[in-house]
Amino acid sequence: MIQPIFNTDFKAKNIYSNITPKHAQYIPALHKYSCDSIAFTGMSQASEYKTVFDFLAAKILSGNKSYNVNSGMLSASKIQSAMRDLFKSVNIYDNFVKTDYTKIKWKNYIPMDIRENSVDKINVARYLRLNQWINVLENTGESQKINSELAKKLKNNNSLKFVIWHAITSELKADNRHIPVPFNEDALLKTINRYEDIEPIDRNVTCAKPSFIEYYTHRLRDNLLMKMGLSNNDEVWVKIPSIKHDYKNRATNIENLEILSNKNWCTRSSDDKAADALADGDFYIYLKRTKPFNMWEPMVGMTSLKGKIDQIQGKENDNIVPLNLVGKIKEFIESSNLKFQSGILDEGPKAAQAIIISEKLNEKDFYTGKTLYNAIKDNDSKSIFGILGVDYTQLNNGNLKIKSYKPSYNLDLNHGYIAPYSMFGINEDELLNSVQIIDGNFVLSGKNKLFNSSITKFPPNLKSVTGKVICNQKQFAKYHDDIMRVVGGQKSKVIVSAY
Repeated sequence: MIQPIFNTDFKAKNIYSNITPKHAQYIPALHKYSCDSIAFTGMSQASEYKTVFDFLAAKILSGNKSYNVNSGMLSASKIQSAMRDLFKSVNIYDNFVKTDYTKIKWKNYIPMDIRENSVDKINVARYLRLNQWINVLENTGESQKINSELAKKLKNNNSLKFVIWHAITSELKADNRHIPVPFNEDALLKTINRYEDIEPIDRNVTCAKPSFIEYYTHRLRDNLLMKMGLSNNDEVWVKIPSIKHDYKNRATNIENLEILSNKNWCTRSSDDKAADALADGDFYIYLKRTKPFNMWEPMVGMTSLKGKIDQIQGKENDNIVPLNLVGKIKEFIESSNLKFQSGILDEGPKAAQAIIISEKLNEKDFYTGKTLYNAIKDNDSKSIFGILGVDYTQLNNGNLKIKSYKPSYNLDLNHGYIAPYSMFGINEDELLNSVQIIDGNFVLSGKNKLFNSSITKFPPNLKSVTGKVICNQKQFAKYHDDIMRVVGGQKSKVIVSAY
């Protein structure tokens, strides 16, 4: 008698591709090129689980070995027992991923003390925010004063609690600066209800995207935008009043800023960052509904100081104004009768320079047609030099001869706006890699250390500098032999500054 096979996961084989799934497969030999494969994962069919959260918990555990749950415990009949044992034997709340400043991709001009201090605050914020969530998940009695319906759903439901905990910690990595999402009982309840409404037969597809954390975050934002009367739009600008301008509602405004902030921004923090951002000036956020699920995503955040836009960040929080949104940002600034602050700091450029930098990154090289952004991405030195106005000639061996080199660019001659190459995202080691001759001065340092060259090695193919080499004492000590070589041993052609 033919018996049914349980605890299997059928994966469709792509007969048009040589790429095979990374998990083990059993493929019947007679139908090697056309059949479905069977991966033994310990899981039952999605529709067989008692609740959608049992299914999600099993799915999470099947892809995460750190909990040491045997795959045989992931079936529909055993998952609740597995979750009960997991919560009894291991305190899953003990550990969380801390951010590590050595693993984050910082802009190279940001000083080490700022990096370390920033990361320390982030880890404190992670700890505080996660403890808020633990209190909600583990103490669902009246003392927590949470919605009775939500408390009832959470009580003794280990699978649900595990799914929520996994969701809020899933965004925390050692190489990012994310803060866990804030707790909001209405948004959480609506997210739980949304998943409970999924028909068992639809679980595999509907639970895949958007994820629990994505939907909860969207629900947070959409609930708030509905209160503001803005939810019916496809894109919106939201103004969060500063503490100075709206002291009475300061707590609400700080909370609103956290909710509407992108996960990469420091303002989504339970520490002091959101309050700091609203201390003096209003905060402006541009949100857009993104495809395919029509969910809200913050695209731009702008702080203000003394009535002027001070800093502008895109969703990546990399001090680069999103290239495709420069026009929209300028239009909003002008229509709102706002102005830009100007200046360059260790943390990045002020609004005026940030806009000009992004406009420059959009500029194309006459010969190659590449934008500066793409040229930097491709390490295309010729295109970079061309767009930045550095005259160059390609030599017979493929190397370059350039005019005087300095590690900064004059953004605006009329206002004297200057930005170091590093703020464009330029790697000077790569930029100078193919330079053989500098027909002029080779400037490595200046009075403002922020504008010093960020090279970590002396250009390997540089043979001659016809002008002077200008450097500081540290650079001269590190590159002494190479500097003297490229100036032909003439000490008079080397200027070593004290700064």
